[in-house]
Amino acid sequence: MSPELVSTVIGALIVAWGASTAWRAPRAVSRIGLLSGMVTAVVFVLLIRLITPFGGWESWFIYVWPAGMLAIAVSVFRAALVWPDLPWRSDDAKARRNEASGLGFSALLALLISGALVVPGLFL
Repeated sequence: MSPELVSTVIGALIVAWGASTAWRAPRAVSRIGLLSGMVTAVVFVLLIRLITPFGGWESWFIYVWPAGMLAIAVSVFRAALVWPDLPWRSDDAKARRNEASGLGFSALLALLISGALVVPGLFL
Protein backbone atom coordinates (compact mmCIF):
# COMPACT_ATOMS: atom_id res chain seq x y z
CA MET A 1 0.00 0.00 0.00
CA SER A 2 1.25 3.41 -0.89
CA PRO A 3 1.53 6.21 1.69
CA GLU A 4 -0.95 8.29 -0.29
CA LEU A 5 -3.59 5.57 -0.08
CA VAL A 6 -3.04 5.14 3.66
CA SER A 7 -3.35 8.91 4.15
CA THR A 8 -6.53 8.99 2.07
CA VAL A 9 -8.12 6.09 3.97
CA ILE A 10 -7.26 7.65 7.33
CA GLY A 11 -8.62 10.98 6.09
CA ALA A 12 -11.87 9.34 5.01
CA LEU A 13 -12.23 7.65 8.39
CA ILE A 14 -11.67 10.95 10.19
CA VAL A 15 -14.23 12.72 7.99
CA ALA A 16 -16.74 9.95 8.72
CA TRP A 17 -16.06 10.11 12.46
CA GLY A 18 -16.40 13.91 12.48
CA ALA A 19 -19.65 13.74 10.52
CA SER A 20 -20.99 11.06 12.85
CA THR A 21 -20.09 13.12 15.91
CA ALA A 22 -21.76 16.20 14.45
CA TRP A 23 -24.84 14.18 13.46
CA ARG A 24 -25.30 12.95 17.05
CA ALA A 25 -24.66 16.37 18.63
CA PRO A 26 -28.20 17.84 18.26
CA ARG A 27 -29.53 14.92 20.32
CA ALA A 28 -27.57 16.14 23.36
CA VAL A 29 -29.44 16.90 26.57
CA SER A 30 -27.69 20.23 27.16
CA ARG A 31 -25.93 23.03 25.33
CA ILE A 32 -22.53 21.96 26.68
CA GLY A 33 -23.04 18.46 25.23
CA LEU A 34 -24.13 19.93 21.92
CA LEU A 35 -21.11 22.23 21.80
CA SER A 36 -18.69 19.43 22.63
CA GLY A 37 -20.01 17.36 19.73
CA MET A 38 -19.79 20.24 17.29
CA VAL A 39 -16.30 21.24 18.47
CA THR A 40 -15.13 17.66 17.99
CA ALA A 41 -16.44 17.69 14.42
CA VAL A 42 -14.67 20.98 13.67
CA VAL A 43 -11.43 19.69 15.17
CA PHE A 44 -11.64 16.62 12.93
CA VAL A 45 -12.08 18.83 9.88
CA LEU A 46 -8.97 20.75 10.92
CA LEU A 47 -7.15 17.46 11.42
CA ILE A 48 -7.97 16.47 7.84
CA ARG A 49 -6.35 19.68 6.65
CA LEU A 50 -3.26 18.77 8.63
CA ILE A 51 -2.74 15.20 7.42
CA THR A 52 -4.10 15.05 3.88
CA PRO A 53 -2.62 16.87 0.91
CA PHE A 54 -5.34 18.94 -0.72
CA GLY A 55 -3.63 19.02 -4.10
CA GLY A 56 -3.67 15.24 -4.54
CA TRP A 57 -7.32 14.42 -3.95
CA GLU A 58 -8.42 11.81 -6.42
CA SER A 59 -11.16 9.31 -7.11
CA TRP A 60 -13.34 8.27 -4.19
CA PHE A 61 -12.13 10.74 -1.51
CA ILE A 62 -13.61 13.59 -3.53
CA TYR A 63 -17.04 12.11 -2.77
CA VAL A 64 -16.35 11.36 0.90
CA TRP A 65 -15.33 14.96 1.69
CA PRO A 66 -18.52 16.69 0.43
CA ALA A 67 -20.72 14.01 2.03
CA GLY A 68 -19.02 14.57 5.38
CA MET A 69 -19.23 18.35 5.06
CA LEU A 70 -22.91 18.11 4.11
CA ALA A 71 -23.60 16.01 7.20
CA ILE A 72 -21.80 18.57 9.37
CA ALA A 73 -23.67 21.48 7.76
CA VAL A 74 -27.05 19.78 8.30
CA SER A 75 -26.03 19.06 11.90
CA VAL A 76 -25.22 22.72 12.49
CA PHE A 77 -28.69 23.64 11.18
CA ARG A 78 -30.31 21.03 13.44
CA ALA A 79 -28.24 22.26 16.39
CA ALA A 80 -29.45 25.82 15.78
CA LEU A 81 -33.05 24.59 15.87
CA VAL A 82 -32.72 22.79 19.23
CA TRP A 83 -30.39 25.33 20.90
CA PRO A 84 -33.10 27.56 22.49
CA ASP A 85 -34.84 24.57 24.11
CA LEU A 86 -31.74 23.13 25.79
CA PRO A 87 -30.48 23.99 29.28
CA TRP A 88 -26.83 24.93 29.68
CA ARG A 89 -26.06 21.93 31.90
CA SER A 90 -27.79 18.65 32.48
CA ASP A 91 -29.48 17.90 35.79
CA ASP A 92 -28.20 14.33 35.84
CA ALA A 93 -24.71 13.80 37.34
CA LYS A 94 -23.83 11.03 34.90
CA ALA A 95 -24.79 13.20 31.92
CA ARG A 96 -22.65 16.04 33.32
CA ARG A 97 -19.65 13.69 33.52
CA ASN A 98 -20.24 12.68 29.90
CA GLU A 99 -20.43 16.34 28.89
CA ALA A 100 -17.22 17.13 30.73
CA SER A 101 -15.37 14.19 29.20
CA GLY A 102 -16.63 15.07 25.72
CA LEU A 103 -15.58 18.68 26.08
CA GLY A 104 -12.23 17.59 27.51
CA PHE A 105 -11.70 15.23 24.57
CA SER A 106 -12.45 18.06 22.14
CA ALA A 107 -10.05 20.38 23.93
CA LEU A 108 -7.33 17.70 23.97
CA LEU A 109 -7.74 17.12 20.23
CA ALA A 110 -7.54 20.84 19.54
CA LEU A 111 -4.39 21.06 21.67
CA LEU A 112 -2.78 18.11 19.89
CA ILE A 113 -3.58 19.53 16.47
CA SER A 114 -2.22 22.93 17.47
CA GLY A 115 0.93 21.27 18.75
CA ALA A 116 1.30 19.28 15.55
CA LEU A 117 1.12 22.54 13.62
CA VAL A 118 3.51 24.50 15.85
CA VAL A 119 6.17 22.00 16.96
CA PRO A 120 7.58 21.22 13.47
CA GLY A 121 7.98 24.96 12.88
CA LEU A 122 10.19 25.23 15.95
CA PHE A 123 12.75 22.93 14.38
CA LEU A 124 13.06 24.91 11.15
